[in-house]
Amino acid sequence: MVNKHAKGNRRELEARKQLENAGYLVEKKNYSRFSDKDFWNTFDIIALKRDGSEIRLIQVKSNISDFYKARNEIEDWILDNDVTNIKCEAWLREDRCPWRKETICLH
Repeated sequence: MVNKHAKGNRRELEARKQLENAGYLVEKKNYSRFSDKDFWNTFDIIALKRDGSEIRLIQVKSNISDFYKARNEIEDWILDNDVTNIKCEAWLREDRCPWRKETICLH
């Protein structure tokens, strides 16, 4: 049996390394048992392009049902906070599959 939290941490580390290799400064919120581990209860990672040209908020998932749920949560967060200038994304990495990355846009 795989520990779900350990698997999630591995996926977040993979995502972080990928972003750093692409020229981003990456921050992951420290976990505390007294608070939620996500930024604004939605995002796992904040990535800033080193030249300051882009900000990305990313939710990382390791199974498809959580991925679809995360997409809806991100849409709600965008609407609730009237965010239009920050790239909000959901990333999925299931076992033995490549990354699936989606930018969440409201129409």
